[in-house]
Amino acid sequence: MNDDLTPYEQSEMRDLVLAGAQRIRPAGRHRMQLVAGAVALVLIGVVSGGAITTAALLGSDARPAPAPTTSETRPAPSPSPTPETTPAPTPTPSPPTPVVSAAGVTPFAGECANALDEASVEAVAKIDMMLSDYRWKTGANEVLGGIDCVWVSDGVYLAATAHLMAYPEAVVDDALRAGTATGCAPVTEDGTQVECTEAGVVGGTWLVVRAAGEKDSVTAPGVAGLFAEASRRLADHPAPTPAARTAEWWALPDCAAIVASIDPAVYGFERVALLAQSSRGEATERLEGVALFAGAASWCELHFTSGSGDTTSGEVVRVDVVPGGAIAFQTALDAADAQPVTVDGAEAAVIAPGLDRYEGSGSVVVATDGVNVLMVTPDFIRSTTDALPLTAAVLALMHP
Repeated sequence: MNDDLTPYEQSEMRDLVLAGAQRIRPAGRHRMQLVAGAVALVLIGVVSGGAITTAALLGSDARPAPAPTTSETRPAPSPSPTPETTPAPTPTPSPPTPVVSAAGVTPFAGECANALDEASVEAVAKIDMMLSDYRWKTGANEVLGGIDCVWVSDGVYLAATAHLMAYPEAVVDDALRAGTATGCAPVTEDGTQVECTEAGVVGGTWLVVRAAGEKDSVTAPGVAGLFAEASRRLADHPAPTPAARTAEWWALPDCAAIVASIDPAVYGFERVALLAQSSRGEATERLEGVALFAGAASWCELHFTSGSGDTTSGEVVRVDVVPGGAIAFQTALDAADAQPVTVDGAEAAVIAPGLDRYEGSGSVVVATDGVNVLMVTPDFIRSTTDALPLTAAVLALMHP
């Protein structure tokens, strides 16, 4: 394998070589033209406290005044005036201590449209642009108190893109900040396409803005202007904070342990092996987000096979886990064409559309125990409902 490939590219290469040996698969997905009408298929998920809520029970220190005690007195020849008493001043209550929400707070109130408007992005890309948000939220960004936004060219497939990420400074370590290069760099061999990046910490929030497109259109000053605009808009919303981890949050699973514990027959095969797994990544890699780097999520690719020799068949299933991710589970239920299903051991489950923001993608089983989220994505040649028993088997292996 080529040592010059990044860990992500090596993972992709292993997937194609190993899984491809078991069946004929297309070399790549058919790219879908993004047209203005596709905006209706793109949902901006509304983060819901849903399965995880925090109640602050406020007790009162006020005590009732003691009832007056009467004592027997001898009658007087004439009534004596009752002296006036000055009531004790009522103490001014101290303001309550602010309570940090267990669900965390995302930048820009969780809405990409609050970070940058399309007109501003179009002014930099010099082409019509549209927001291409996730169809629903996995909860990975939400538990970090972050947001990850993408705009793409409208009408011309990926002629230009813009990307904004914002996270609390506390969840982004120094290595990642230092490894995020700024300025412009070519993204095509002939240099006609460039990507420009501006990054920095703004009031405790790590903010990154990138744009890619024609070198005569996308420039460093233009992207710096987007960064400045997003920085100003940050102050219009509460500062982001990560969610508070609880004892019910799962630990990130050991992929090898999952493989060792799963009966391949639950998915209709004879064998199962670990094909690939997520890694924290290198700080210098170009990251779609920081969830993996910050340890907020992880994934495993399982390779199921049957037969031998020329009769060997196989399929790849991806398993994603987001500890605490149920704070965004409602967005999966609300996604277009979502289908609620029953998964043994789950508090709720749904078959939701795929999350590829650039192209079409198959559906995925999303299950929650009320606190955490498990996602199982079957091979594209299989019906998603076939993965329900496997989802239940993997769910039974999860633990705090």
